[in-house]
Amino acid sequence: MDIHLERVTGVYSPKTPYTKTALEGISLSIPSGQFVAVMGVNGSGKTTLVQLICGLLHAASGHVKVGPYDMNKKPNRRRAWRALGYLPQYPEHQVTEDTVFNHIAAGLGHLGLTDEGMNERVQQYLEVVGLCSERYKNASPFQISGGELRRIALAGVLAAEPNILVLDEPTAGLDSLERLYILACIKQIHLKKGITVCYITHRLEEAMEYSDRILVVEQGRLYADLHPSEIRLRWRELEPIGFVKTPLLRFLDQFEKRFAGHRTQSMYKEDQLVSYITEMCAGGSQDECNGFD
Repeated sequence: MDIHLERVTGVYSPKTPYTKTALEGISLSIPSGQFVAVMGVNGSGKTTLVQLICGLLHAASGHVKVGPYDMNKKPNRRRAWRALGYLPQYPEHQVTEDTVFNHIAAGLGHLGLTDEGMNERVQQYLEVVGLCSERYKNASPFQISGGELRRIALAGVLAAEPNILVLDEPTAGLDSLERLYILACIKQIHLKKGITVCYITHRLEEAMEYSDRILVVEQGRLYADLHPSEIRLRWRELEPIGFVKTPLLRFLDQFEKRFAGHRTQSMYKEDQLVSYITEMCAGGSQDECNGFD
């Protein structure tokens, strides 16, 4: 399902003394099946953007369209919600059920599944996020680790099999291993199902590794819309608004200084660099290869 925003403005607490314009004049399109990372500093409007897409916040002006549904109309929002999966930041704070099974199943009631179908769906998506169904389905959500609970929250969203997956910093507060597991799971589902993913993150390395496109929001406006391969080319635009180079970007800068003539501007993934160095050593001089000793 495609997503279209046309001159959209998002306002909190309209017509009150606390009115705040969080987004202004945003226009963009996200084609079906694209993996989009949304980046920006705190308060830039990232969460407002995805809440508008999900119909959790209504546009003060402009139009938001998700697939065939105009999200300005309440009946359409209800229909679109069947195709949207939204994982808020720190979803484990919203757990109320007594077992993992009941927590995941709670979000499946509107799908009209039989008890057997619901049981199969819960088991399937526990396994998808790397948790043994037999071990976890009857466990209390309050007696497992934070990383496992985050995966269970993700399983609950995935179990509804949405066409669009919207994630608000799904790896926030997790250790490096759990972050990798969550991201690998999301990417696997994206590739296997072909679903659209809209993913908020503060981590540039995650956006570069997993996304097809990076949207940068700054002070309520769309500041940049770029492919991960353009990050280095447009760094002078990004650094003033708080972007910090990842270890890979810093290494690429040093690599080009050390090996003059080798251009790596379009690289944005570690495996690309490894392949490039391997090919360089295979076809280059011994002096160049000695530079990595």
